[in-house]
This record gives sequence, C-alpha cells and structure tokens, in this order.
Amino acid sequence: QKTLCDVILMVQGRKIPAHRVVLASASHFFNLMFTTNMIESKSFEVELKDAEPDIIEQLVEFAYTARISVNSNNVQSLLDAANQYQIEPVKKMCVDFLKEQVDASNCLGISVLAECLDCPELKATADDFIHQHFTEVYKTDEFLQLDVKRVTHLLNQDTLTVRAEDQVYDAAVRWLKYDEPNRQPYMVDILAKVRFPLISKNFLSKTVQAEPLIQDNPECLKMVISGMRYHLLSPEDREELVEGTRPRRKKHDYRIALFGGSQPQSCRYFNPKDYSWTDIRCPFEKRRDAACVFWDNVVYILGGSQLFPIKRMDCYNVVKDSWYSKLGPPTPRDSLAACAAEGKIYTSGGSEVGNSALYLFECYDTRTESWHTKPSMLTQRCSHGMVEANGLIYVCGGSLGNNVSGRVLNSCEVYDPATETWTELCPMIEARKNHGLVFVKDKIFAVGGQNSLGGLDNVEYYDIKMNEWKMVSPMPWKGVTVKCAAVGSIVYVLAGFQGVGRLGHILEYNTETDKWIANSKVRAFPVTSCLICVVDTCGANEETLE
Repeated sequence: QKTLCDVILMVQGRKIPAHRVVLASASHFFNLMFTTNMIESKSFEVELKDAEPDIIEQLVEFAYTARISVNSNNVQSLLDAANQYQIEPVKKMCVDFLKEQVDASNCLGISVLAECLDCPELKATADDFIHQHFTEVYKTDEFLQLDVKRVTHLLNQDTLTVRAEDQVYDAAVRWLKYDEPNRQPYMVDILAKVRFPLISKNFLSKTVQAEPLIQDNPECLKMVISGMRYHLLSPEDREELVEGTRPRRKKHDYRIALFGGSQPQSCRYFNPKDYSWTDIRCPFEKRRDAACVFWDNVVYILGGSQLFPIKRMDCYNVVKDSWYSKLGPPTPRDSLAACAAEGKIYTSGGSEVGNSALYLFECYDTRTESWHTKPSMLTQRCSHGMVEANGLIYVCGGSLGNNVSGRVLNSCEVYDPATETWTELCPMIEARKNHGLVFVKDKIFAVGGQNSLGGLDNVEYYDIKMNEWKMVSPMPWKGVTVKCAAVGSIVYVLAGFQGVGRLGHILEYNTETDKWIANSKVRAFPVTSCLICVVDTCGANEETLE
C-alpha cells in the first residue's frame, strides 16, 4: 500500500517502493547505504544499475516476508543478486538448491559460477562431483569448452576418480582435438598432466604412440617413451620415481555376485545403487556347498561337490566376462570357507563327503598359480565363516561335521600370514553354522545361521580392538542358511533358507544405525545354496583391461 515508504528503488525504469529500515535489516549492503554518508542515504529514489527488476522485486518481498521461490529459471540471477546485495539467507537457499542440481552436464559451470560469486561450499560440492564422476564429465560439452588453465588444473588432480590413467589421457586428447588449431600451443602443458607411467605398456605402444598428436610432437613423444621405460624397471627402482607415478583415486563399481550353487545357469549381479538384478553368463556345472572369493578382477569358485568333491577351480573374469578353469585345492572337499588377502586365496576347513570336519588350511598364490598347505587351524570345522580384515584371516563358528551329530561351534581364531600362526579369540555369544560373516569398519558381523535347535535371527559383531562379541538388532527373519555381503556400511542379505522356505525379499542392515529394513520391492535370489561375494566391475588395474 506504499504506506510510510521512504525509498524508491529504480531498476531499469521500474519503481519499487520500500522502507529503508526493512531493507537495512535484511541486507548488509542496504544497511551501509542508508546508515553512512553515501548520497543514497538522503535520496528518496535510489537507482540500482545492472540489476534485474523481477529479481529485485523478489528480494524486496523476501525482506518483508522471509519467503522466496528458488527454481532453475531464477537461481543464478538470485544468487548473483543475493551475493551483490549481501542477503545471506537467500544466498544460502540458492546454494542449497544448486547443490542438489549438480550433475555431469552442469558441474563444471556451477564450479565456475561458485568461484566467481565466492561460494566455497558450492564450489566444494561441484568440484567433488567433478572428481568423483570425471569419466562422465570429460565427455560433456562443458569440459570441451573449458579454458586451458582450468583443464590443466583439473587433469593435475590426484582425486580424479578413474578406472585407469588411460581415461585421463583420453580426456586430454579429446580437449586438444576439439579445437586443434588453437590448442596446439598447449599440447605439451596438457599432456604433461597425464601420468604415462601409470598407463599399461600395451595401451602406450598400441594406442598412445599411434596418436598423430603425439607422433608430430617430439616433447610429447618423449613423455610416452619415459612412461614405457617405467614398465621395464624393477619394483625397487620404480619406488624411487615420484614424478608421474602418484595414483589417482580408483573408480569403483561394486556389485554383489551370486552364483547358483546347486542350480546351473542361475548367476546374477545385484547392484546396491539401484537394487537391480542382472544375469551373468554362467557355463559351469552345478556344485553344492562350495565357496567363492574375489581378487584382482577374478571370482574364484572353489570346492563343493556333485556326487564326489570337485577338484577343478572355476574362474570368472568380471571385466572380460570370461570363464576359465584352474587346478583347485589339493584336498577336494565341500562346506569349506575362503577369502583373499594380498594376492593369495585362502581356504579353510570343510569336509570330505560324509566325513568329519577338517583342520586343513591351504593357500593359492594368484601370481605363481600354485597351491601350498599352511599350518592347520586350531579347531576342525566346516560350514563356517571366514573373512580377511586388516591383513589377518578370521575364522568363526561352523560345526564338527555335516551329519546330525556334528556339534555346532562358537569358537573363533585368527591367522597372521606374516608369522603363519593361529591365535584363539573370544568365542561368539551364539554357536552357529551356515551363517553370514562380513567385515565392516573394524567389526566382523555374524548374521543368522543355525544352531543345534534350528534357524537363528540373531546378529552379533566382533570388536577387533576389544576382542569381544556384542549382540545387535536381530534380523526380521530366521535363516538356517544366510547369504550376505557388505558394501560400505550396509549388509545385504540376498538369499537364504528358513528350513521350510527360502527368503522372499532382500534384507538390509545399516551397521551405523543398527537398523534392519525388509525391502518388499526387491525379490531375493531364488537359489538358497548359492555362493556370494562382492566384486568391483571397474577392474583392478589397466593391464587386465587390454
């Protein structure tokens, strides 16, 4: 109603009436304007140059109502104006809105905007997204249009998340070729940010050396040759080189792989990001009570039986989607457990068909492709759990045999590969076999399973530092067998058997909040005797990707 208005804001010919005291209370800019000896402090009409009338009206309305609508159409103009006129609440709302909108197509632009408008929180969010999703970002138009200073700075970051260094090389070449005549002078500066020693020798010789940009530039060719020489050095000599050999942040794509166990052709990936199931090509024959473990792009499937124990070890390369076979454990058996540590696959216990549990502990060296017998466990066991944690091998639970009289165990022990010794640990609170066993942040969780009376819903964890077990929230389901795996802080129960029926839908346990969720929208894996392990489908190193 313009009652008692004592100032008119003039914005491109539009008159916006207001009260000085209201504007001053909402904006540090107007507070200074109206309370100092500036000309505007005594003027009835104040002109705001280079401002947008609609945006100023919204800011004035906010000064009176503390309400404003931020959307994709006005957020950049609002942020610019809120920054200029020092209206912090509006600036924060714009920053919060943009943080939620960051994606591969706009993150570079948002980073530049945040830098120009002095929004460190927004810039940190955008830059973190750029680094984490670099393999998507460098394929966008925004990346190709960056200036040389920003590209050089970006390619130099240790925190770029890539599958392999050849992706950084690809980004550099893409940017150079986008405007080759004008970017030719920057070629050496840009390619100097590529860490050629980290690129596989095959990719260097077949792809990089054949690139015309490289062939026509002696300095760039020198970088490539230096990278190839690195691969000829001994590991000791490589350690002395620092320049160009710092690894980037590894890109991961964790999936949980389940293999059909007693049913052939039933193998799938579970993606914890979107809760989707996808099939894995699976030619191997069925085997019961086997074990599987993942190391360096390969899933190793060991032990198990049909009518007799299976001697062969089936291997699946998750990057190449290829199967092959190797010689399995020297002592074929089922109901064994397995885990991986530092390039070695360890197998423990198990039972030869119809016999008692074994003390046996064996090791497969993936580098030499050879098996070795290691010191036996302190307790014979089968149908137990085994995990690697901080370089040590932990074995928990199981039973003394697969027959009815086989006593269920709560004992635990740990193996140190460095000293090749076993040490007895605090026993579990509940004796159990066929349980899930996973390692999450210095804790080993034992999930469900079976004792002498039947299926269990209880869950306990072993505190490695304290050498003690503690009970946590029980599962919303009792499982005689439990097939679970952990990604991050979440334990996923993806298959299991109850005695009279199988698990219908997946279960999730948050180890940080001690909460279980029964996800009724996602069906569980249909094979209860399956094998389960976490894999990284991005690949462990670039050599394997050739």
